Amino acid sequence: MSSLARRRRPVPLRITPAVRVAAVLSFLYGVAAAALGVWLIVALATGGLDADTHQRLVFRGVTTAIVYSLVVGVVLIAEAFFVMRGARGLGVVILAGFVTFGGLVGEVIQAVMGGDAASLGIGAGIILAVVLPAALLLLPRGPQTTPSVRPDPAAGVTPSPQP
Repeated sequence: MSSLARRRRPVPLRITPAVRVAAVLSFLYGVAAAALGVWLIVALATGGLDADTHQRLVFRGVTTAIVYSLVVGVVLIAEAFFVMRGARGLGVVILAGFVTFGGLVGEVIQAVMGGDAASLGIGAGIILAVVLPAALLLLPRGPQTTPSVRPDPAAGVTPSPQP
């Protein structure tokens, strides 16, 4: 028997209300990211971008943004379904880490360069919104367990009639 055949599947984790919230948020963020990718594709194809996409670097930046947003959308949507089946959701956590790190760097640069408070607040809100599902998925949760079936000690015994 091969080692793959002997390997046991991991036990699914419990689905708590926090996990459900994280899965819904992950799904919604995935839909938004995929919608951004589709919007960029349409804008690039119809010339709706206010940029000279005939320049190589501009075109490359737009196409990179399209690919990243579509990949992030697919990963977040897939992870939402996996999480609802008992997976840990590491894809959501890893993507949230990348977005959080990049967002924090951008916020610090914007604050040092004299960004306005409204823009900094919006950026902080976006970072918090990204961190929320990852934090919810990192909360401790045990494996799903089925209730153990115990034999009834009085099975087959007819209770005595009460007067």
